[in-house]
Amino acid sequence: MLKVVRLFEDDTFQHEEKMIKELDLAIDLQVRPSVTEAEVIENAKDADVIITVYEPLTENVLKQLPNLKIVLFRSIGFNTIDLEYANQINLPVSHISRYCTDEVANYVIAAILMHNRRLHDFNQAVKQDHVWDYEMFPDMRRLSSLTVSLIGFGNIPRLIVERLKSFGPKVIAYDPFVTQEAMAAYGVEKVSLEEAFQKGDYISSHLPLNAKTEKLLDEKLFNLTTKAPIFINSSRGGVVSEDALYHALTNGQLSYAILDVLTSEDPDLKNEKLLTLSNTILTPHIAFYSQEAFIQGAEDNFKNLANFLNGKYKEAEIVNASAIEKKI
Repeated sequence: MLKVVRLFEDDTFQHEEKMIKELDLAIDLQVRPSVTEAEVIENAKDADVIITVYEPLTENVLKQLPNLKIVLFRSIGFNTIDLEYANQINLPVSHISRYCTDEVANYVIAAILMHNRRLHDFNQAVKQDHVWDYEMFPDMRRLSSLTVSLIGFGNIPRLIVERLKSFGPKVIAYDPFVTQEAMAAYGVEKVSLEEAFQKGDYISSHLPLNAKTEKLLDEKLFNLTTKAPIFINSSRGGVVSEDALYHALTNGQLSYAILDVLTSEDPDLKNEKLLTLSNTILTPHIAFYSQEAFIQGAEDNFKNLANFLNGKYKEAEIVNASAIEKKI
């Protein structure tokens, strides 16, 4: 019987047990919340499988989990594992690529529409400043006259494009791994990263966090903006240089930011500079959140595990399959 350890708490245990029965998996599932490396090592030292989101899976940790056969991320992102070392030890790492895609796409659409109609700012003016003035924002524009830049063109940006069709803006996208023809099928123009910042009225980040994307969105790119755009980040905070973002928001290169993520998943809010800006809205990494998303995440984890155990590695969504495919 496989020992599966979930390293975080949530309310999906009932759904996990249901999937285990439906998929006829011989599994002993235990929930052992872990935050530090030491806690992960202690709580998962005898695990065959771990289910994780943000827990630190460093080389030090992985070296001390001798029974581990696969790591299941209950998320699209998988930046908290030392993937290079996982490749070295032939450890498959699975994620759930369709998890919370509806929720995150809707978050971005909500952010664009909220800003475009200045709902938050008008509300603040009325309730806090007691100002009743429809001309407070004379720069308001019809959304169909604007350009939305998508940084990345995976599952979530494609859903965003479908939703944006009702509102009519031009959509451009940067993604070095997606062809011009694939983007054109969605009515999207493929551009360089620099062009995405030069031409966008709204710029929405959908980058995964890895060694190549860490702080990729930096001062050089913010310096290219020509429209004082609105920057939206619902991906990972680490893909942005927060110092550069702060300066761009204070010097007019960006007019606004709507951020669901910061570099830290446990930020020091009392000392976070971005919180001091009136042209910034922050939410606590909730773009993914819904009851349905939680259930889907649990179900997709165990479907991936079942596929892995049955040798269906492609269906198991193993992100490092190409690096270990000769061995699994």
